[in-house]
Amino acid sequence: MQNIEPVQLRQVRDLGQIVTSTFQFLKQNWKPLFRAIGTIVIPIALIAGFFMGKTVGDLQGMIFSGSLSGEPSAMLGALAGNMLPMIGGYILVFAAVMLLIAIVHEYIRLYDMGQHHGVTTAQLWSLSTGQLGSYIGMSILSGLLVMLGALLCIFPLFYPLTVLSLILIVHAIERKGATGSMSRSNELVQGRFWDTLGLVIVIGLVNAVVSYAIMLPITIVGAVLGFNGIMAMAEGEPGAMDGYGMFMSIQMAIQMAVTVLTYPIVYVGLSLKYFSLVEEKEGSGLRQKVEGFEDI
Repeated sequence: MQNIEPVQLRQVRDLGQIVTSTFQFLKQNWKPLFRAIGTIVIPIALIAGFFMGKTVGDLQGMIFSGSLSGEPSAMLGALAGNMLPMIGGYILVFAAVMLLIAIVHEYIRLYDMGQHHGVTTAQLWSLSTGQLGSYIGMSILSGLLVMLGALLCIFPLFYPLTVLSLILIVHAIERKGATGSMSRSNELVQGRFWDTLGLVIVIGLVNAVVSYAIMLPITIVGAVLGFNGIMAMAEGEPGAMDGYGMFMSIQMAIQMAVTVLTYPIVYVGLSLKYFSLVEEKEGSGLRQKVEGFEDI
């Protein structure tokens, strides 16, 4: 049986090599990563998706059945009552994504240090929650900077997305604070802006294609059920959409779980870009190899 060589993080790679190595890394490390994600993150995503889907399905049912017509106060009351589960769903989605970010990046940190062998879900949970506040703060800060720049038209949207794209992996590996991580990310991207932007676009598209491909069957079923329900109501069957809310709950729950499962593609890809730029500009991986030979 042929031995599969582990993915070397500290290595210069072009865009195509990064995409290929991303899937190789996930294939080689899926057990500890997805065991932690499946145990901790997926349940939160499923609950969030269920409530969000139920809200959307119920609102669509009320709209198509005409129950939202009439007094404005009744309409606002129905909408407000259905918005509360949606807001709760968004909060849970945010929590799930933040936990996912922490788990993936803390695992990559362990992998870089050669300490990933035999890592347990409990250990990953402890490491991830210990750094969760930092990941949340940096994610919110970088998101606000991107939105602020876009609103004020200071720079095109793709510029902050690119120069801040490595902020999370910088924190994971170098343990810098918010300003230090932003500065370091910008420093690494300088001179490699366009190929970093290319990776951000490509890895995002790859993630979307994988996610949509998995979700396509249930999306088609949902579209068919919705269309049939609307047509049945048009023909005088008022209860034709009664079960649509529950189906939407299931569909959205699955969609959120799939989204969480495919997001590591993006974060691993960006992490490999970080290591590629560090190696290209500073040669830290090569220095470590040379020092290792000298110690022999």
